Amino acid sequence: MEVGWDAVVAAIDTGDLELVAGRVLRLDERARREVATALPGYLAVARKRAEARRQAREIRRQQVTEAAWREHVRAAARAGRTVSAHERWQRGTPWNPPWTPAADESWAAPMLVAGAAAIGGVAAVVAWLNRRDLQDRWDEYGGDTTSAVLERVLSARPPSWQAEFAVRAAVKLRPVSRRSAVTTSPVSGLVLAMLRRSGATPPEHDPLVVAWAAHSPSVASLRTDPLLDHLLPRLFEAEGVGAALRHGRGSGRAGAGGGWLTALTALDREGGIDRDVLLDGCLRRFLRGGHAADLRFFVRLHDLLAPTRDEVRERHRDYLRLLPAAPGAVAETALKQVRRLGEADSAEVTEALRALLARGERKLLTAGLTWLDEFAAADPDADLDPLAAALGEAFGCESGDVQGRAVRVAVKHAGRFTGAGAQALREAVAVLPQGVGETLAELFGERTGPDARDGGGFVPVSLPEPPRVPDLPPPVMSAADLNVRPVVTRWEVAEAWLAGVVRLHGQDRDGLAARLSEVPHAAGPPPGPWTEVAQWAEEIARAIVNGFSGAVPAGRPGAVPAGTGTGGSERWSGWERSRLPEIGEVAGPQLFLLRRLAEVHDGIVAGTLPPYLLAEPTEGTGHVDAGRLVERVAGYERDGVEPMPADLAQALLRVPRTVAPDVVVRAGRLTSAAGQALALRLRGGQPEPRAEITWVRLLVEGSGAGVADGDDRGMSLSVEGSGSGAGVVDGDDCGVRVSGGGSGSGAGVAYRDDRGMRLPVERAGSGAVAAYRDDREPIQGGVHALVPRLLGAEPTGVAMVDELMTGAVVRGRRGAGGCMHWWPYLMPSHREVVAAHLVPYLLERWRPDRVEPRLAEALVSGGGVAGEAVALVQAYFVADRSWSGDPRERARAVVGMAARRDLDGEQVGRQLALLVRRAGLRTGPVFETLEGAAGLGAHREVWGIMTGFLTAYLPGPGERSHTRHTQALTFALRAARWAGARGAVGCVAEIARRRASNNFVREARRLHTYLT
Repeated sequence: MEVGWDAVVAAIDTGDLELVAGRVLRLDERARREVATALPGYLAVARKRAEARRQAREIRRQQVTEAAWREHVRAAARAGRTVSAHERWQRGTPWNPPWTPAADESWAAPMLVAGAAAIGGVAAVVAWLNRRDLQDRWDEYGGDTTSAVLERVLSARPPSWQAEFAVRAAVKLRPVSRRSAVTTSPVSGLVLAMLRRSGATPPEHDPLVVAWAAHSPSVASLRTDPLLDHLLPRLFEAEGVGAALRHGRGSGRAGAGGGWLTALTALDREGGIDRDVLLDGCLRRFLRGGHAADLRFFVRLHDLLAPTRDEVRERHRDYLRLLPAAPGAVAETALKQVRRLGEADSAEVTEALRALLARGERKLLTAGLTWLDEFAAADPDADLDPLAAALGEAFGCESGDVQGRAVRVAVKHAGRFTGAGAQALREAVAVLPQGVGETLAELFGERTGPDARDGGGFVPVSLPEPPRVPDLPPPVMSAADLNVRPVVTRWEVAEAWLAGVVRLHGQDRDGLAARLSEVPHAAGPPPGPWTEVAQWAEEIARAIVNGFSGAVPAGRPGAVPAGTGTGGSERWSGWERSRLPEIGEVAGPQLFLLRRLAEVHDGIVAGTLPPYLLAEPTEGTGHVDAGRLVERVAGYERDGVEPMPADLAQALLRVPRTVAPDVVVRAGRLTSAAGQALALRLRGGQPEPRAEITWVRLLVEGSGAGVADGDDRGMSLSVEGSGSGAGVVDGDDCGVRVSGGGSGSGAGVAYRDDRGMRLPVERAGSGAVAAYRDDREPIQGGVHALVPRLLGAEPTGVAMVDELMTGAVVRGRRGAGGCMHWWPYLMPSHREVVAAHLVPYLLERWRPDRVEPRLAEALVSGGGVAGEAVALVQAYFVADRSWSGDPRERARAVVGMAARRDLDGEQVGRQLALLVRRAGLRTGPVFETLEGAAGLGAHREVWGIMTGFLTAYLPGPGERSHTRHTQALTFALRAARWAGARGAVGCVAEIARRRASNNFVREARRLHTYLT
């Protein structure tokens, strides 16, 4: 036995199925029983050995491919060429050759063969072949080969044993889930082969029929298949056959040389199959119902059989039974046969028409209306009242063509509807558009209810009071009132902390240091630029607690000493470069905020901190009372204090738009440079930039020669590549640029997002970006981005202010620092500027630096113009349902703007249309929010929004209309009725003049008629 078992093990380890079968079959009966006993315990060992062989081969393969790759890189370097990263993964190269498994990596198939040859009992062999751990790997290296060897092994058993095995194994087949990619068990092919070989009668078992159906036959094989007579009738009854014929290996098309359709229709022509079995089988399958996709094969088979009139007459009632509820394709087939026969009596026609007119499919509804018209014309005495309710249901079809046909049939035969029939049509008139409904109302009576699309039932209310701005917390006047660290999630608390630190530093330095030391400091300053408020606040606290003082060297604010220690006795021993991030590393408002903190830090270290801040806000909007600010600057002048540049710039940005005349006079008496700058601002020197927003798309194609390796978040893309194409590519005038280059005219670049994805980008014209030039320009592929620019502001002479107010808005490569909620209160008199800085982050809804709804609400209480950028921010939160499911909650910011008489409705509508067109937002939430705004009193403003929306959203030249365009017109009519609007809208009038008669044009006519 030991010699026999060792030989079997050696064969299993080679993975050679023929070798395994030969060695086991040559064993005597006693040796086979011993092998059968040992096999289950060897399963885990065989698996581990195969895995070890695979891993060893993989290690050798990696060594060879790595050596080949290094040689490729060296060869490229010698040739003066830079190797692109994507070359490492090019298939078919010496460093990335195709992978083919070796035979000895397979263990399950050899174990299956060994067990089938060695195990004696039928039930035991069936159980062995159905083991889950073996079945899962049946097809690992060729399921057909495994089945063929197993069949040869089992054919060595006696005929009675083979027949019993075939029946037992067939019953063990299990159904496969509809979601599975496979349609049958891996053992099914072997079961079918053994049934044919043994001549056993197949059991009535649905999975067996599914397995038979999944193996597509040829005409010759089906003609001689011993299973045909047994399993063909079950083909139309077994559960799961439809999916197998749909997903299996070739249900085939008639005339394609193979497949079920070809084989069955060929045998039908030859007379090798009873034709009634096929026709009756198809009808039984139709009547059983099921998924439309699973019935598709039987519909095609039925059509190819082309039943004769006599055959249809015999099955006439079955065809009629299919009309009410069968899937569309089945119902169409049944209707075709019923209409072709043309022998239905009046009662049957009525039954069929009621079934058809109650369906929703356009094709079936049209066929039903045509049949109704012909039926009524052919029999003037026929009673049409039983069909009135069904005809009325056709009025509600979404297709304008079907709806119009139904109305024409009703008008044509209006005199044939009496009593209950007329009442049914009278009730159905309410679902029709106004003009069509009035035509029918004249025939059948008054409309019984309001058009659901009209504005009936709307009760207008007045706009609410403008939202109240919460009061600021009281200023920090003692160390006990100071937070140990600023709460950066609340701008007003963080502002109070900063102002309190400056005030207490001059009034109670020891108390301030004691308070700030209550929380332990970090071990040392963080490396690199300090891009967050919390980092600067920590270093401000460290400087106060450690008692540093001295001179800050000349240069930019934020220069930080090197050699910083944690003990109070240590002093600065040198100076490092500035810890402030560079322009472009963080967003503009964030950099401005960090500069304020940096100069406070430097003032503490140098001992030059002023006694108080000029920019400490006095109102919940972030404004500083102009009179108080004049007093603060006058105090600086009396004490000879030089203002900190960022603090002065912040104070100027917080000046209100409206200032009392006496305050302007007082400011004119100030003599310092800061006082003169303040006086100029109070006299009306506020910059008035306007935002211009460009939609751009990064053009994605299937492959590119370069790989973008630029910053994850920025709009500047650098390209790895070589050749004469290297250089800088400018994208239009929108501030987007692609730097780097590639080789060849097809060189591409890629935009890498924050998840590490690299998307190849084609070059378009002079750059890898393309800007939309027209609002109704058709949407095109690519990654969309928003690029704002601030234009038209006169320079103020204050560099930090001018950086925020002019030029392209830079999206910080390091993000917004988690303080985006602070931005509206840095520039409370310039909400358009704030909104422009928010725009680059607007579409990034899943990133940490995302624009939140409270920012849109903060813009409501701000001052200054509300232009394109403010409208875009407001529109985004109207359209985005993800942050609130309550339409009135989403409408709060828009209603607040309306209450302050600051809402530019047409601009908001235009931005809504662009978001729907280009950002993937949907019209449903838009109309829900606008209806909520109308209910809150902004019904007139909602109509203004819809005029802008329609102008930019309705299809432009070359665009086709779709259902959402029709829905927009329907909602616009409701909004017009709410507002009592009058006056034509150009784009609507143009559509209304078209000669088409679809729903889109009809809705445009209804709106235009109402407005004019």
